[in-house]
Amino acid sequence: MLKRAAIACALCLLALPAAASAAMPGVEVGKVRLAPAQGGRVTLLVPVRYPTEMLGRAVHARVRVAVPGAKPRTYRLGTRAGAGAPRVPERRKRFTFVHAITLNKRLSAMVRAGAAPRAAVLGIARLDVDRDGRPEQVRRRLRRLRAVPRAGSRQCETLPQMHARPGRRVAVKLPRCGSDLRWTGRSKGVPGQVRIRRGRVVYRAPKRFRGTVAIRLAGSAKAAGRASKRRQPVSRVLEVKVGTAQRTVVRAMGDSVTAGFGYYDNGQTMPLSQLFSCEPGEKFYNDACSSNSASRSNKGTTIEYAPDYGLSNNVSWAAQWSNEHGITDYKNLAVTGSEPVNWLKGGYLYKTARQIEGEDPDYVLMTMGANPLLSEMLFGVDNMGCAIWSDIFGEYRKCIEKAFAGVDLRANLKALYEDLLANTTATIFLMQYHLSVPSSAIAYSATQVAEMSSLLNGEIASVAAGLGSQRLRVVAPPHFDVGVDISPVYPSDYSCSRFGFKVDGPSVQSSLTQDELTLTHPLSFCKGPPSGPPWVISGDTGIHPSATGYTQMASKLPAPTG
Repeated sequence: MLKRAAIACALCLLALPAAASAAMPGVEVGKVRLAPAQGGRVTLLVPVRYPTEMLGRAVHARVRVAVPGAKPRTYRLGTRAGAGAPRVPERRKRFTFVHAITLNKRLSAMVRAGAAPRAAVLGIARLDVDRDGRPEQVRRRLRRLRAVPRAGSRQCETLPQMHARPGRRVAVKLPRCGSDLRWTGRSKGVPGQVRIRRGRVVYRAPKRFRGTVAIRLAGSAKAAGRASKRRQPVSRVLEVKVGTAQRTVVRAMGDSVTAGFGYYDNGQTMPLSQLFSCEPGEKFYNDACSSNSASRSNKGTTIEYAPDYGLSNNVSWAAQWSNEHGITDYKNLAVTGSEPVNWLKGGYLYKTARQIEGEDPDYVLMTMGANPLLSEMLFGVDNMGCAIWSDIFGEYRKCIEKAFAGVDLRANLKALYEDLLANTTATIFLMQYHLSVPSSAIAYSATQVAEMSSLLNGEIASVAAGLGSQRLRVVAPPHFDVGVDISPVYPSDYSCSRFGFKVDGPSVQSSLTQDELTLTHPLSFCKGPPSGPPWVISGDTGIHPSATGYTQMASKLPAPTG
């Protein structure tokens, strides 16, 4: 059973033409609330629940306000949606963004004098992935004209996501709330300077910094007394994307390591019990159970991508890198199971490759080359018997290199790289493969698995170097510690054993693999990770990275320059 499961979820062999993306959830409009006057002006707080696909994108709402004795007025609201510090992965289906409307002096005076305002809200979510002005999806929800009650003391507007250039300053008004609060900024660990001045939070980014900054604000009641002191401060987060990549176009392609196999498009992990329904079908592989796919079953015969191609769930290394730098023109068109030949002329995904080239990306991100070798090397005992019985100092390398030649690995990678170089002006990041030791790879030692990974990564780097293009940039992921001795493939200079056995470091492998290594290496195995969850998921028997592992991989990519 484990063997069949591992073969099924290992980077598989085929791929399919792409279909239209799935529908994103709708919009929910909450109750409008009345905040007290500040500086003579009255504020309305307008909560709208948007689908998570709108995170970091422009969100819109129209609010019609009617005050007795005055002509109704419509306010148009638009801002870049923020929802606090980024989550890895993002598992929410929706997030609430509280817009704020400040009424003019006349209407404010009428409300302060006792006039009871009413409001109607139309919340709109327009998902325009490639910013061509033609939204792929539009979702809206209307709340009819209703009375506006007073806001609670802890109800506040949401801060928008902001963008700043390195070395420059950005400022935004402090949140308007149901009570008058005193705000302080928590700048510990935040690169740059954070100040609160004249009703605004001001942030200046370091000159050489690029990435995401989350500034935590705490609002406490100004009124004296025991009750106000006992209250926990109201917390809000200002998210700032520092860099110049807002208009950058990113396209991702490749296999399951780019697609984020083992995660659904809502950020939830695939349980081991669902592996057989997620494994590629007998005739078609439809990218099921991957972070960029809306499919949760292998029964489909077309690829149904997630509405935003997995950007908002923040799982894959491609999505996490793009989110870190505020990139929203993003499509992850990778397909779990695809191999280089599928993306070349005559292959299942050739049209998808041409689509990517035609969309003039600034960056192309990919992992490619492990298929079909990974399943053959790890689980094809009959075909790879020579490797199983070989010592890594002897015939092992020759056996693996023969397997590379048998699937034309170098030729197919070279053809694919050349095609992308000829038909785009993009910088192409070639992410090498992480080291994972599946619990089901019982025919091989951890050292042999590590050597396979090393040789495959060497082929990727060698082919790229042979083309001599500065636009082809090989990216090495960090070492995924196994927790046992895998020398000479990787140094073993760490020990957590009272007997002094040396290993590569505290294990970051899947929980399933660590349980097995505990039994097979009882005296030397070093359990981990030192902090956080494992870097590899267990739902596929320990092959693909977890969201935490993808974070480690994304951290190795340089920041975009445009």
